[in-house]
Amino acid sequence: MNNQLNYLLRQVNYNTIKAPDIQYVRNLISQVMNGRNYRRMTGRKLLKRNVILEANRVNFHYRHIINLATNHFWSHLTVSQRNQFTTLANRVNFMNPNYTIRMDTLLRISQLTGRQETTSEFADMFYHGSSFP
Repeated sequence: MNNQLNYLLRQVNYNTIKAPDIQYVRNLISQVMNGRNYRRMTGRKLLKRNVILEANRVNFHYRHIINLATNHFWSHLTVSQRNQFTTLANRVNFMNPNYTIRMDTLLRISQLTGRQETTSEFADMFYHGSSFP
């Protein structure tokens, strides 16, 4: 397995992997805005897409090794490179209506400060947690 990872690392173009694909991000944003259901994007997922494209270019298709290579590249990015990927992923997430609704709901939940009045011990433990002596 280590030999396969080393093979992939020797074959790929590092400059292609480390550069965020702006056009891909634009396509993601337009798909999200047109109502396409999609999962939350992260900077690491954007990087993984670049690794997958490079792996396909060199005719390498082992997912586990591609995941290991993605982790390798992520750990060797500079802080500013990671921030580039993360910022682009956050832009895609911000355009997703489901994501913004969920963030709004979480914000409203976090602002609840009053104690909930309950009539049962179960509800009291549910809303207020358990206390241990």
